[in-house]
Amino acid sequence: MKAFRRVILSTRRVILSAVEGSLLLLASSCDFRPLQDTGNVSYVRVYVDDALLNVTQGFYDDYIREETHGEIDVHFVHPAYARPEILRVGLFDTSTGELVAERYLRGQGDDERGHYYDGYVVVNPGTYNLVAYNFGTESTIVGDEYNCFEMHAYTNEIAASLKSKFKSRTKTEEGTKAEEDIRYDADHLFVARAVRMVSDKHQGVDTLRNENGQPWFTAETVVKSYYLQIGVIGAQYIASASCLLTGMAASTHLLEPDFEQADETTIYFEMQQGAWPDGYKPGRKDYRCIYTTFGTFGCLPDVPNDLKVSLEFVTSYGAQIDTTFNISPEFLKADAIDHQWLLPDFEVKIPDPPDPGPSSGGMAPSVDEWGEVHSEFEI
Repeated sequence: MKAFRRVILSTRRVILSAVEGSLLLLASSCDFRPLQDTGNVSYVRVYVDDALLNVTQGFYDDYIREETHGEIDVHFVHPAYARPEILRVGLFDTSTGELVAERYLRGQGDDERGHYYDGYVVVNPGTYNLVAYNFGTESTIVGDEYNCFEMHAYTNEIAASLKSKFKSRTKTEEGTKAEEDIRYDADHLFVARAVRMVSDKHQGVDTLRNENGQPWFTAETVVKSYYLQIGVIGAQYIASASCLLTGMAASTHLLEPDFEQADETTIYFEMQQGAWPDGYKPGRKDYRCIYTTFGTFGCLPDVPNDLKVSLEFVTSYGAQIDTTFNISPEFLKADAIDHQWLLPDFEVKIPDPPDPGPSSGGMAPSVDEWGEVHSEFEI
């Protein structure tokens, strides 16, 4: 019996030591926030404005249908879009920017104003900055999410295997600048914000209100979706096409959206092949192109004349072809300003396959003629 008691006492000491160790670990690894009175419950509703040019509306092929006054066979695919599943709402100290309370909004509904997300947050009466955004985007990441003054959206750098596809970007020469920062294009991030929002002292459930006193907030995207289309001669020889666009902002702040001039990046995206029917281009039996819709936080204001597109093609006959041209004028045209369409009047020429020459044997084909083609154009 005494031995049994010693086992029990030893077991209790082990359990208590484990609990104390866990508490110490939690104390050293967690940031504690002021306790909130659970009786101070506030209702919050956020509408999402997902009228997105080139993603949910305003497609270039629809414009062509209207111009031609009839249905035409257009070989294009619109970007996939799905509404966010969850929104995160945070209330922050107006002086320090530190997070005071947060809630993930999973409830959804529709009314005459549109689609909304709602829920309840526990917070003491006071004045706060509010930031809400959709949670769980694929490529857009939110950093410094516990301080509203530092909170920003960005995308990751592309994988080394993708960067190596652009031969002109991987060559190193003495005296050249540091390695280029190349990132993925951005997913849409919907952000609602309110500066110095007041949560009144109340009994029961309060409702948080925007700067106009209305009992809701509206989240709008901080990303622009541009449609880019480039004509191609010899498109039938393209196996794949990738693109880099310079002069873009690498990130944007959420509470007060702005860019840092030093925060310049190049964004990466894949191109697809498309074709319009006969007669779309005057004098052309058929018009083929490469196209895509890409997302960006915006162009940096001090580099408006140095926005370059670099295209990297891999052909069906094994050649790698790259070409670069200045696309800055396109961002100043009405199509880009009103519709976010980039439609340079320029065509890339893909060379015909080289003459294989005399056969050198089924298992030893001659490929001496294959190589890289480099060119640069100004439009």
